[in-house]
Amino acid sequence: MIKYQQKRLANGLRVLVNRDSASKLAAVNILYCVGARNEAEDKTGFAHLFEHLMFRGTHQVPYFDVPVQMACGENNAFTNNDYTDFYITLPKENLSTALWLESDRMRNLNISEDACRTEKQVVIEEFKQRYLNQPYGDEQLLLRDLAYKRHPYRWATIGISPEHIERATLEDVRAFYDLHYRPSRAILSISADMPEEEMIRLAEEYFGDIEDSGVEIAPIEQEPTQTEARRLVVEREVPATDITI
Repeated sequence: MIKYQQKRLANGLRVLVNRDSASKLAAVNILYCVGARNEAEDKTGFAHLFEHLMFRGTHQVPYFDVPVQMACGENNAFTNNDYTDFYITLPKENLSTALWLESDRMRNLNISEDACRTEKQVVIEEFKQRYLNQPYGDEQLLLRDLAYKRHPYRWATIGISPEHIERATLEDVRAFYDLHYRPSRAILSISADMPEEEMIRLAEEYFGDIEDSGVEIAPIEQEPTQTEARRLVVEREVPATDITI
């Protein structure tokens, strides 16, 4: 088991730190408690859209990847139905760079018309390429909708339809950001060869002054107990018959 210390900052951010004496690198991970399950049924795909938008830059740092590369680091992210995760790996001497970048985009993202237009198009094309324009591509989408009737697990991270992202307004996008991208909705993890107290101090330095709105997140509707089998037969022009159970 990995030994770690934890602390919750006054603004609600949960901080976990681990001293790893076997590595010269520092790993910074920030997990936001927002995924596809936190979306409205008529506005799906927003969590995935923000995985892209978070790399578009802030008012202070217009190109997120540039300072990461200058610090000899690499970064990436992923989204699922339950959470969105961002991570940076870089030499431990440059740990402050990662914390500065993550704290900056937590509340200072530059959500502009140009950024939204570009990333919306990327997400829409990804939807078409992966799910609509290949044989069996929509199979998992159909299966989710069959398995769940109320819980938002019934749609995939990509969303129900590309039209939801296409018609999303700038106000819709900013509202989603304000609701979910804030300290109390995040978990910061740091692993590096330095004292745990120093890593917690750095977390306080970079994240401690970020204000949290304190807005409560609406509870997720629970799925009723399934009492009967469900089946769906779909006709498609595909190479062979396929059965998913």
